[in-house]
Amino acid sequence: MSKTIASPARVETLDNGLKVFLREKHDAPIASFWVWYRVGSRNEVPGLTGISHWVEHMQFKGTPSLAKGAIFSEVSRNGGTLNAMTSPDWTAYYETLPSSQLDLSLRIESDRMTNSLFDPAETESERTVILSERQGAENRPTYHLSEETIGAAFQAHPYRHMVIGYENDLRLITRDDLYGHYRRYYAPNNAFISAVGDFDADVLLARIEAAFGSIAPHDDPLPTVAQDPPQRGERRVLLKRPSPASYLMMGFRMPGAKHPDIPALMVTDALLSGAKPMGMGGGSAMGRSSRLYRGLVSTGLARSAGSGTNLHIDPHLWTFSATALPGIEPDRIEFAIEEEIDKLKATPASEEEFLKTRKQIRAQYVYSRETVTAEAFWQGQMEIVDHAGRVDTLADELAAVTADDVRRVALTWLVSDQRTIGWQIPDDSSSVAGADIPPPRPEACVSLEPQLVWGIDGGAPSQHGFVRTELTNGIVVLAQPRPESEAVEATISIAAGQSATGEQTPGLPSIMARMLNRGTTSRTFDEFNEAIDGLGAVISVEADRDDIEISFHSLAEDLDAVLSLAAEIILEPTFPGDELEKVKQQAITGLREQESDTGAMASRALREQLYPNGHPYRIPVSGEIDSVTALMSDDLAAYHQRALGPNLTTVALVGGVLHIDQVVAHIERVFGSWTLPVPPALGVPAIDAPIATVSKSYVVRGKSQADIAIGFPTLPRSLEKPYFAVSLANVILGQLGLMGRLGANVRDKQGLAYYATSAFSGGKANSVWTARAGVDPANVQRATASILEELARIRDEPVTMEELADARSYLIGSLPLALESLGGVVGLLLSIEKFDMGLDYLERYPGYIEALTREDLQSGTQSWLDPDRLVIGIAGPESIERDPNGA
Repeated sequence: MSKTIASPARVETLDNGLKVFLREKHDAPIASFWVWYRVGSRNEVPGLTGISHWVEHMQFKGTPSLAKGAIFSEVSRNGGTLNAMTSPDWTAYYETLPSSQLDLSLRIESDRMTNSLFDPAETESERTVILSERQGAENRPTYHLSEETIGAAFQAHPYRHMVIGYENDLRLITRDDLYGHYRRYYAPNNAFISAVGDFDADVLLARIEAAFGSIAPHDDPLPTVAQDPPQRGERRVLLKRPSPASYLMMGFRMPGAKHPDIPALMVTDALLSGAKPMGMGGGSAMGRSSRLYRGLVSTGLARSAGSGTNLHIDPHLWTFSATALPGIEPDRIEFAIEEEIDKLKATPASEEEFLKTRKQIRAQYVYSRETVTAEAFWQGQMEIVDHAGRVDTLADELAAVTADDVRRVALTWLVSDQRTIGWQIPDDSSSVAGADIPPPRPEACVSLEPQLVWGIDGGAPSQHGFVRTELTNGIVVLAQPRPESEAVEATISIAAGQSATGEQTPGLPSIMARMLNRGTTSRTFDEFNEAIDGLGAVISVEADRDDIEISFHSLAEDLDAVLSLAAEIILEPTFPGDELEKVKQQAITGLREQESDTGAMASRALREQLYPNGHPYRIPVSGEIDSVTALMSDDLAAYHQRALGPNLTTVALVGGVLHIDQVVAHIERVFGSWTLPVPPALGVPAIDAPIATVSKSYVVRGKSQADIAIGFPTLPRSLEKPYFAVSLANVILGQLGLMGRLGANVRDKQGLAYYATSAFSGGKANSVWTARAGVDPANVQRATASILEELARIRDEPVTMEELADARSYLIGSLPLALESLGGVVGLLLSIEKFDMGLDYLERYPGYIEALTREDLQSGTQSWLDPDRLVIGIAGPESIERDPNGA
């Protein structure tokens, strides 16, 4: 049996109208079970927009037999994943589980098909969540452009509003509205099951009938969906908003998924901007050699340009998007797109171009069916918009498309009086840097933006709107302007930690940092707090092994004031003696708390063996009780003078500014007089792993659990390919699902630990691999041995193809989450600067990960992960086992 294509679907319909599509796929003992409902924003009326999505949220709030939170906990406990999603055309719920646990899916989904509670208190609680989600969507640079353009394109059809709904409706929808929508559409005869995986279809069908067969169908006819009248001319939308760039969204009318022109439309779209992922699976967007990329990005008109033909039940939009580079007028962007469309209409594609496009489409088709989750999704989505069997025929339909077909559909559908054009342009006349239109999520998601082809050539702005400049005094400034945001977040990082200066007094940089805001030449600690609180802002000062960091979060309107306060504490601290005594006492209390923490003491045992005497990373950042006690104000002032300088300073700022010039102006105003450089930061010495495994234990009295910390040094972060290979292998080892292989073995299988996980931290001299577990003191040796066993296995045996795919998805998929928050981007910018990764790092990163093979991972782990040269730190109560080396 093929590794990517499952057996033909078994299709049945229960007596209550529930259709079932089952595909056996026996590559791995897992299965993905989906329940789809034929309801989405397409089925909503004015006043109730967003109700389908809200009902989806409420389906996790409990039934009489499943308490709130039980669905997540039970699926996680059984080693599975789950999610739900709402689109214009459908709502779907799924669990991907070990196939032996499929009864859990049947129990969950049959229960919430008819028994969800819709508790009034939970409804009100969820209203806040939904509104927040709406607000989060609005923070995306082009959300308003999409909403207004789509709203103009459709006059009667409910496709005119976004899946999330309008804010006014979300504030007024009631519990009874939600429950009524649920009862109307959640019925077996308005639903179907799509399952793919390692099961016997006959056996699973019988279990489905037992779980779902008694649910009564609904007899009431469903409301008719209003259709749009013919469009009789071009429509236009112009938005003037605080915006870092000018954005275009152009939508041409296209037919519904059942129309015979759909395969030719998909091929034509691939010619224009590359083949797109199909369904939930698939590879990254292709097309850097495509027509739109060459015509707009390579020519220096746009930073990104693309198109997309999402499949819908009813006629929708064939969308084109572009982000104009600074100084490029909108007319030039439109003309360039029209020029490419005219070429498509006038001249058939060459055989070479056609073959390339067909290859891309075929590859995407295969990629879309590599996992059971993706295949179950694709099967379900096709059943919604057409019929499930089309997942098996679409590849042949696409392969049969000819160059004449492409020219014909371009002439038929890319018609100017059948299009809607929306522009969002900056509401001021200043030149602004480009910021990205985020790549679209699958059609399941709220976003309707098309796939994009990113411009990364030459000196064009980076994909994510990251910009960098250096001031005359040496301060490096990195920023991501988000003009639509009302807040800013920033970190001022100074390479003045223990490692940067070679300071051997434990805790001196940390205490100095904590004292920066305790008094300045202009105000006392109390006055400083008054100023910050009056702005509704937060400033924190911390030191780690390498850096001292001053971070703040404030309203964008107060950026100048907060930056002034940050500069004041950096440039004008007085280190008053009375405040120092308070800080020292607080620090000493913290150190004592660490001494009673088994996790902290296990880490200390690890650190003391990993790094030799004199190495800056061996010195505890927080200090030691004796060293902290001895510190005086003069010590702090002297360290401040010799360690902090503009040439060691990086400022990363993200949020509500229009352009980096605005950031630079603020920073130059408050830091421009800071001109005295200090000696450059010292490099961190590289270390070697021990010749043989070493271990050390600390007894922490009065505790009932022991902590284990295992680690060793590996390669420097600069060796990108092996670094990414080891990083990807570590995701499989200790992070995927419930803590990866370590969690599955040490926790789930053997029950030895409350937690068991691993981490891989990049460093200039050495990256460090660590594993940690919290265990019963009697199980220290068994847990340690099991961790080492899994470490040896991932080093000596290739990972599976499924593990590789899942780990890739985890690493790549986590990037958007990190980028949702201002603080996440600030941290990323600092890492990019620290490790000299380049502003286009996020553009290159998916390529690094996608290119890694099983052989790459095994080469990396065999070169850098050695289970015979470990450092083991253990801390626990008096009854703790002796460590493996008898220490």
